[in-house]
Amino acid sequence: MQAFTDRWTENFAPLYERDDVADMSWVTTSVSPELQRLVIDGIIAPGSSVVDLACGPGVQAIFLARHGMRVTGVDRSAAALDRARALAGLYRSEVTFLEGDILDVPLPDGCADVVHDSFVYHNVRPEARTAYAAEAARLAVPGGLFIMVGFSDRMSPGTGPIRLSSDDVVKPLLPFFEIEELRRFRNLPTLKRPDQWHWLGVFRRR
Repeated sequence: MQAFTDRWTENFAPLYERDDVADMSWVTTSVSPELQRLVIDGIIAPGSSVVDLACGPGVQAIFLARHGMRVTGVDRSAAALDRARALAGLYRSEVTFLEGDILDVPLPDGCADVVHDSFVYHNVRPEARTAYAAEAARLAVPGGLFIMVGFSDRMSPGTGPIRLSSDDVVKPLLPFFEIEELRRFRNLPTLKRPDQWHWLGVFRRR
């Protein structure tokens, strides 16, 4: 089963091979304010083992590593991982980066206190969401967290990732996780999307 939508695999993922990171609209110089809040509040605690799924150029993974987490970033794009390793080197941050599919992550069961998804779920094919949830659950320790941020159905219409309803987010996860928190929030604006409404989901492994 292919995890990602055709739009992502055909139009956006190849950009890592040829474009500068600065030209990619989804790569910013900062992480979500909600991810910062989770670190500030100790929900993601120093010393936690974190698996960052589809980590891309590593911005979130490096942020977490610089705040005391033991982080492994996973991505299917070798070119994206090259960018991530270069950025980690710039910040002298210790992050392990692995090439792998988000439906078949090359890590053992129960290896993560936190499984992190930053703008991944909204690019997953609807028919692959349950398999993705199952893989996130496999990686998490019992009682561990799955944290996701993604486009909500309040985002302005247009091209790009799927706009997710609450049912889209929750239903595939419920066999594996309990809901700790699910809410919409306004995220940092970009030039293309000045008014961004995203989901924050925090789910606990059953």
